[in-house]
Amino acid sequence: MKFPGIAVLAIAIGTTTSGFTQFANAEDKPAGRLAAEMTFGSIDTANKGYIHQGDLEAFRSSVFAGMDYDDTGQVTYPEFAAWDPGFSSIAAKEGKSEAYVTATKIVFAFWDRNGDGEINDSEMRFAMNADFRRADLDDDGVLLQQEFIQGFAVIVAMRAAIRPDL
Repeated sequence: MKFPGIAVLAIAIGTTTSGFTQFANAEDKPAGRLAAEMTFGSIDTANKGYIHQGDLEAFRSSVFAGMDYDDTGQVTYPEFAAWDPGFSSIAAKEGKSEAYVTATKIVFAFWDRNGDGEINDSEMRFAMNADFRRADLDDDGVLLQQEFIQGFAVIVAMRAAIRPDL
C-alpha cells in the first residue's frame, strides 16, 4: 500500500543542498515560491541549475507511481489531489483553498486527454512534455528555475490560484 505523504517525503529527501540553502535565505520569499523552488530542486537532482526532458521524465515517472496509490496504472482525481508538494497548506494559509482545488481540477482536466476521469502514464508523459515545451521560452531544450516557475503549467496554476507573486 502506498501512502500520500511518501511522494512529498521523496521530494523533500531528494532536494539538493542548494534547495535547503534557498530555504535558509527564505525570509523575504513567499512560501509558494519556496515550494516551487523545492519542486525544481527535486527535479534537478544533479544540481545543474537547469532541467532537461530526461530530468523531467525521471521525476514524472516517480510522481506518477506516487500518485497511483492503488497501483492500477491510472490516476484518479482524488489520487491526483492527494499528492501535493506543499501548495495546499499555502493555499489554506492564504485563504485560497477553494481556488487551489479549482486549479488542481483544471490541471487534472488538461492532463486527462481522453476525458475518462483518469490519467494514465502516457497522458501524464504527454502533458508534462507539452508543459515543458511551453515553459521553454528560449527553445533551448532546458528549463532554468525561473522558466520553470514562470511557465510550467502546474506552477502557473498554483500561482494564479494562490498568489500571483509566487
